Amino acid sequence: MNDYMSTVEFFTENPDAYTWQVYLPITVWLIVVLIFFILLLKKYTFGNWSKENPNPYEGETFDMPRGVFRGTLTLSLLFIVVILELVNVRITGFEEEIHELMVAFQMMLGFYFGSKVMHHYASTDRKKTQFIAEAEKAIVLNEEESDEFGGDEAAG
Repeated sequence: MNDYMSTVEFFTENPDAYTWQVYLPITVWLIVVLIFFILLLKKYTFGNWSKENPNPYEGETFDMPRGVFRGTLTLSLLFIVVILELVNVRITGFEEEIHELMVAFQMMLGFYFGSKVMHHYASTDRKKTQFIAEAEKAIVLNEEESDEFGGDEAAG
């Protein structure tokens, strides 16, 4: 007997399987993320901050630590993709159903890590350019201070 079946055959024979394999884990994840954000809002946005003990993240989105939303969105998309890929292992033809989500996930990874690489490359390049400019400036200052060939004695 074939262990793999098409998407339509699988969900026709097992109507509750999609709910248990996809909807339930994603719903549990969304509830956990919602609780996480409520706790963060309570701690950072509505926390007991004073002038003596100010919120260190004031001015950020909802006065929360930087990158919380980006990280949560990334982890959520990763979780959903892993769940759908696990379902895809059992059911042939399911990948055509989720193709657009996989492309979006790949684009998110490409843009996120690509922008990080370019940020690090640009900051390294900026530091290198600044170091070269300072070295050239020091060489010019040294030449001006020790201009032993510029006087009348140097004339031949």
